[in-house]
Amino acid sequence: MAYPSSSHREEPAPAPAPEEATRDWAELPRDALLTVLHKLGHVDILMGVAQVCGPWARAAREEPELWRRVDLRLHGRRLITPRRINSMAREAVRRGAGQCQAFWAEGALDQSVISLLGDTSALSLKSLRLISCDWIYDTPLALTITKFTLLEELELSNYRADFPKTCTAAGKACPLLKRLRLSSERFVKHSQVPADGEAAAIATTMPGLRSLQLFAKRLTNGGLTAILDGCPLLESLDIRHCFNIVMNDELCARCSLVEMLRHPHDPTDDYDLEFSSPDMDYPWVRMTPQTEYYDEWEFSSR
Repeated sequence: MAYPSSSHREEPAPAPAPEEATRDWAELPRDALLTVLHKLGHVDILMGVAQVCGPWARAAREEPELWRRVDLRLHGRRLITPRRINSMAREAVRRGAGQCQAFWAEGALDQSVISLLGDTSALSLKSLRLISCDWIYDTPLALTITKFTLLEELELSNYRADFPKTCTAAGKACPLLKRLRLSSERFVKHSQVPADGEAAAIATTMPGLRSLQLFAKRLTNGGLTAILDGCPLLESLDIRHCFNIVMNDELCARCSLVEMLRHPHDPTDDYDLEFSSPDMDYPWVRMTPQTEYYDEWEFSSR
């Protein structure tokens, strides 16, 4: 039997250079490290970066630029405990060092976080978006919102209750407010419950509003007409799932002046939040489910 000559044998791959085999990520230049951190979500930074190494943790803690636009939305992440999400939010606000321009959060946030935001970032905050933060209530939020005089965008979505006092306070204290989003998780047809409180607040205090989304809210034709009268600069209006509104000829004519209009029965394929099918018959009482929380990483503010 013939054997192949040794000249045709496959040579072993060369060993990697020492610097490639043992790259020390802690030695990244500061600007390169900040570029990496900017690409991470704030939830990942708060709950994971501290475990990488000391330099990463220090950069995440000491660079206010990272925290000018805070995004603590969950994006489908498994639920985080209320204690943990509030600790993360307070830490994010503190790291912003009074320079926070946008604060977006989702989950069991409480009023203490918004109060801290008002104490530290009142003169810089331009965008506030709160989603499913059922521990934040209308009256205390109305008191705090008056501090954010530079606010241009406000979102209060998937709440159990309405926010007429907050809308009134924001309209009076925030003359730069251009975008407002008030969304419910489910439309419920309460025939005997007043439903135009938020609409009245918007109509009487927000003449400079450009974009308004009212999803699954219980306002009536009268409330919408008041908004159209009080917000003459409105360019975008979304009233999908607002089934108390009847788009008759008169109202359609009034709405025709709005450049981008979404009707109550328009498709919701592009709607970006969770919602339930409407309840057109009976009052709906939202029950708190038995929820099991998970912490995916160990939070550290060290």
